[in-house]
Amino acid sequence: MKDLLAIIFIGSIVTFFMLRRGETLRFETLSTPSQVIMAAVSNLGTHRRWSTVTQGDHNVAFGYRKRPSILLTIILLCFFILPGIVYLVLGGKHESVNLMISDGPGPHSTVQVTSNGFRGKFAGRSLRDVLAIPATEPAAVGI
Repeated sequence: MKDLLAIIFIGSIVTFFMLRRGETLRFETLSTPSQVIMAAVSNLGTHRRWSTVTQGDHNVAFGYRKRPSILLTIILLCFFILPGIVYLVLGGKHESVNLMISDGPGPHSTVQVTSNGFRGKFAGRSLRDVLAIPATEPAAVGI
């Protein structure tokens, strides 16, 4: 029984840190920087409820903030002091997603999406799915 509890405890710690780890995506698109910014604001701001922190001609930053549940915090503090304090400190979510767009050679633009949490990872990946050029064939080298 103690071994099972230790495995669950260690697994939850590892999962927590894996979900908190950020990600950097880089992809190419045929859209102009202003079209990329409009798509990002539409996709992240409207559909996923991220707030736009800053916006420029070639970059945009989003923030997401969620406080811990008050009811769960009260229950944990009444019955389990230490888990209640840990949940109060770690239960809220503060994440950010930053997009930087650079004009590439020709009609291509390069987009870099940097995030610092699992919601940001999924938001960046959804934006990549919408805007990225699909890789259909490998490039011919030496022709």
